[in-house]
Amino acid sequence: MPKIIVYRYDNDEYADGQVISTRGDSLNTLTDHQKMVELAIRSELHNGAEIRSTSLYTWANEALARRLWHLSKKKHLYELEVDHANVRHRGDLNWYSAAVDAVKLGKSPKVAVGKYCSGVEADSSFTEPRTEVLVSEAKVIRKF
Repeated sequence: MPKIIVYRYDNDEYADGQVISTRGDSLNTLTDHQKMVELAIRSELHNGAEIRSTSLYTWANEALARRLWHLSKKKHLYELEVDHANVRHRGDLNWYSAAVDAVKLGKSPKVAVGKYCSGVEADSSFTEPRTEVLVSEAKVIRKF
């Protein structure tokens, strides 16, 4: 079965070869504006509530993951291997952020939510794609 490589920063310590999955739903850690967007995504995305609440969140791009890792203040950055069958959704977080910004301004997040749910890559109005890959499980290749 084909595999892809993804990246994740985390406070937990994992061993090379260890299979990891989500530790639970992070809905209650979000701001009020983020919760509004999150609930809209869960409503629009096919099987969205289950996917968003039970997936391991990873990054498609190593350089982006490295930059955001330092900002996240998480202890570890991992390179992971994922079977294609375990990929549940790919979405560009630029659209998630655009949806949150719309909510903050009292506007509808519908267009940005739709683009996130459809997997549309961010356009040139953004600096770069910030593609997250939601997976059911992944195997640790190495810790950086």
